[in-house]
Amino acid sequence: KLTGNLETSSRETQKLQESTSKLREILSSSQKRGQWGERMVEDILDFIGFMEDKNYIKQTQVESGEKPDYTFLLPKEKKLNMDVKFPLASYERYLNAKLEEGRETQKKEFLKDVKNHIKAVAGREYVNPAEGTVDYVLLFIPNESIYGFINQEDTELIDYALEKKVLLCSPLTLYAMLSLIYQATRNFAMEEKATEVMNLLNAFRLQWGKYVEVMDKMGRSLDTAKKDYDTMVSTRKNKLEKPLTQIEEITTGGEIEDLIE
Repeated sequence: KLTGNLETSSRETQKLQESTSKLREILSSSQKRGQWGERMVEDILDFIGFMEDKNYIKQTQVESGEKPDYTFLLPKEKKLNMDVKFPLASYERYLNAKLEEGRETQKKEFLKDVKNHIKAVAGREYVNPAEGTVDYVLLFIPNESIYGFINQEDTELIDYALEKKVLLCSPLTLYAMLSLIYQATRNFAMEEKATEVMNLLNAFRLQWGKYVEVMDKMGRSLDTAKKDYDTMVSTRKNKLEKPLTQIEEITTGGEIEDLIE
């Protein structure tokens, strides 16, 4: 049993080493870091049900000339921009540092890079109410551990980001935020449809009232026409037939013969 447990532990350790190796490989390449972040965002969007060009657009230039990685389309023609590029080079060196002094230096360098990146994102005019954006821009951090590391090592950094109207999002917080946006968008669409249906019902009610009014008027006209028709086929007909009957009696009876004699 002990041998089995040791073998299981060895396999899990091997998997952890492979995952760590892959993470370091990703962190060592700026191109792979960007692809990693975009892939994670794409997975989240697909899982929630977001559709490109309907719920979000990618790499679309804003008025300032910048191109946010993602722009989420909100109700009432509002937009929310997000940047997924994140400075992880110093964090990779922090992981690889052997000495405590080197780790401390790389940690400070990484936190400094994060602060500078927040400042850079805030200066790109991703927040532009005149263009229809909301008051904040999202900055995606593609790893829960890195997000937790930032919160633990520099609590003031989150406040600094909020002052710059930049929201730092880990995969979990981004998922929660986008889920809320998706539900709000659907609710807004349903409310719009309900309003449209109510407007159509009001229009139908108005036209139905006019239709009933015309039909009532036509019904009254038909009643009058029927009465006139009944009069024509009864009273008027009888009045006309009476002299005709008398004429027939005169022309076919003995009264004319008596007059001739």
